[in-house]
Amino acid sequence: MQITWPDPAAIDWGTALSTAQLNAIASVPGTYAYSPAVGAKPEVGVQTLSLTFTPQDTSKYAKSTITRKLTVHKAQPPVRWDLPSAVLQGSALTPSQISTAPYAIYGIQGSADPASYMTADGKPLGTATTAAAGSAIVLATFVPRDSAHYISSVISTTLTIKPASTTAAIDFGDAKQTVQGFGGSAAWYYNKMTDDRMNVLFGTSLADSLGLSILRLRIAPADWNASTRTADTSQWGAEMENGISAQARGALVFASPWSPPASMKIVNTDRKNPLYSGRLDPAKYADYAQYLNAYIRYAASRNVKLYAVSLQNEPDWDPTDYESCLWNADEMTAWIGGHGATATAGTTTKLMAAESFYYSQATTDTLLADPKAAANLSIIGGHLYGGTPYYSSTAQKLGKEVWMTEHFLDSVNKSDAKTSWSTSIDDAIAIAKEIHDGLTLSQYNAYVHWWLVNSNDATPTGLIGTNNKPTYFGIGLKHFSYFIRPGYVRYDATALPQKGVRVSAFGTPPGAADGKTVVVLVNENTTDVTLTTSIAGRSLTGLTPYRTTATATFERQPTIGVSANTFSVSLPAKSITTLVN
Repeated sequence: MQITWPDPAAIDWGTALSTAQLNAIASVPGTYAYSPAVGAKPEVGVQTLSLTFTPQDTSKYAKSTITRKLTVHKAQPPVRWDLPSAVLQGSALTPSQISTAPYAIYGIQGSADPASYMTADGKPLGTATTAAAGSAIVLATFVPRDSAHYISSVISTTLTIKPASTTAAIDFGDAKQTVQGFGGSAAWYYNKMTDDRMNVLFGTSLADSLGLSILRLRIAPADWNASTRTADTSQWGAEMENGISAQARGALVFASPWSPPASMKIVNTDRKNPLYSGRLDPAKYADYAQYLNAYIRYAASRNVKLYAVSLQNEPDWDPTDYESCLWNADEMTAWIGGHGATATAGTTTKLMAAESFYYSQATTDTLLADPKAAANLSIIGGHLYGGTPYYSSTAQKLGKEVWMTEHFLDSVNKSDAKTSWSTSIDDAIAIAKEIHDGLTLSQYNAYVHWWLVNSNDATPTGLIGTNNKPTYFGIGLKHFSYFIRPGYVRYDATALPQKGVRVSAFGTPPGAADGKTVVVLVNENTTDVTLTTSIAGRSLTGLTPYRTTATATFERQPTIGVSANTFSVSLPAKSITTLVN
């Protein structure tokens, strides 16, 4: 009699045991008794899992007990830091003068260490922090009260330094990150989108065009032949036509797997489908790298040049009813360091880190702390479900691109009492705020929404409806995507010059001949605001507003003048305004 029980991957405290850990297989029929049992939540540390197997035929086989070690790590507390009020340029600055402080949700107690406050470059707070008008990224360490079960967590926020002479300032001499673009996903969209739809999504010529520049595809779990190192490419063709169409309109295309093929997994036997949950078998790490490489080459044969492929969609989320695969940070580090180069070998495609469900900072730090894994990674990807934008100092120090690769927002008009609703200006403002915070705080190089098209127009979450008309989510995104083109640069600005007003600035790179300029202004207040803004580093004579309110959509307004490097603009209540030269 033989019993096979793989060494279980490490888990975080609070994770319930399941067949992901308790998955022994005996060579003869019998019963399995585990201790601790399924559903137990082991304590932090190295714990012992025990299995007593009782064979059905006790006349031939004896009862057997075996053990395995399971490492339980401390959990990362979900920490938030709301944007603080602006401080005046040239003022002294101490942690106590910052109007908001880090906090954890879900009832987790703790506080920020006052000695940990610093700017993103590691300098202490002081008058040097406020010397120039614009914005500064401030970091602090949240220390949980329950240190036995939670690790301390570094969290960040954007601090606005307000100029003394005007209410806002933009410095086109202070370049930040390069923007690769804005987009959405066509995952599971098996039909080729019509040209009319693609022109609305990825074009700029129609009144409703969104100007998107990134398309995300799903890598379907195709059958893999390990001996010939080939896949059943017929399973990959369904979404490729949309990749061809988007790329023809100038879009970047990247792809994410929701699950490796079942033949490569340690499956979760509790699930009705082997593609649901489970883990990648360490013995199949090399096969999986070759599998992703085969997908890249197949896409190229269909004339889709992939900008990037991801290791895994949401490795830290375990849904019960669709494709998924669990990875912990140690498993990802081992695969990326040992096999990541093979996945993209012989291509120009970049490797993207597994896209965490909530943009796990601890996972990012673990991956980038390993020299081999860091060398094979080009992009840190992640989602914002249950999370908020934060600044990844490790990614910035190593020069990695940072992409937000999936999120959608529920409409403010949604409720349990309704079976249908429409999006509104509040939804446009909500997504515009999220994009602004991601670009100015997280310094995202790309922002990618979930589905491009509503799956159900009665409960809208897409960027456009099935009638090809933008939802307010699409309109809010359009205020960035339509004029901020791939290769543009974000420039420093006073991110939150007053309560409820956000400012971000973009344009062609330093030294470009045309000097194109884009400024996005979000007013979430219920009253009108007049914003006076100074400009440095670029000479402008006028800016043309495109405005969305509750009654107007991306409506062009008369050009406003720029005099002595200063302009004033009226921002209606609950509005988004994009200014272009």
